[in-house]
Order: sequence, then C-alpha cells, then structure tokens
Amino acid sequence: MSRLLKFAIVGGLGTLVNELVFLSTTKLLSISISLALAIEISIIFNFMLNDVWTFKDKRIGNIWKRLLKFHMSSASGGIIQYIVVISIIVIMFHFSNASEILAILFFTSYLKLQSLVLGIINFIGIISGFIVRFITSIKWVWP
Repeated sequence: MSRLLKFAIVGGLGTLVNELVFLSTTKLLSISISLALAIEISIIFNFMLNDVWTFKDKRIGNIWKRLLKFHMSSASGGIIQYIVVISIIVIMFHFSNASEILAILFFTSYLKLQSLVLGIINFIGIISGFIVRFITSIKWVWP
C-alpha cells in the first residue's frame, strides 16, 4: 500500500477524531477553543498512527523529536484549517465588524449553528490543510 494512501487513511481517522471533538465541545466551549482542541487532539492521534504504520520504516531517533517535528509540520495545516473554518463562518453570516467576529470566536451563545453545518465547514478546513501536512511529513518529519 502506498505511503500516500496510508497517510490518507490515517488522516481520515484523524478527521473523525477531529470532528467528534469539535462537535462535542462546541456546546460547552467557544468555536475558537473547540477548534483548537480538536486540531491538537487529532495531531497527536495522527502522529501515533503515522509513526507505527505509515512511516514505521522511517522511525529514526527519538520519538519525542519526531513528535515535535510532526507537531510543527501539522501546525501549518492546522493554521490553514483554522483560518478556512473561521473565514467560511464570517463569510456565510456576513459579519463585517470586529466585535461580531470576536463574538463568534469566543462566545458560545452568540452563534448557534447546527452540528451538520459546523461539521461540513470543519471538514473543508481539514481538507485544506491535508496537502501541507503530507508534504511536510515526508520531507521533514520522516525523511
């Protein structure tokens, strides 16, 4: 099985983890915090699976060093995901001033979106960061 396919399978499982964490926490936390938490947990989940399966033949050196590198490489994809999700929400609802945008990010009661809509928006963000995550993984984390 090709490395890209394995990476995509792990990414698919990580997407499920990301969506579950994101959707289960948006009722309790702000969208901004829920999104950051979902990204972080899925990064750790994906690292563990990629390290033992996708790149098992490339595991050289200290696991903590690989985790740090993966975390840093995934952060770029996570930032892309974060920007895409927030941008879609801002555009969808035509928010134009800073106070409305800050309210979306930090107050749970301000914006009541259905879970399906949030899930779709988050999925678009995840896909947006996939290529960056794969390229940095093969070039830097597990060269």
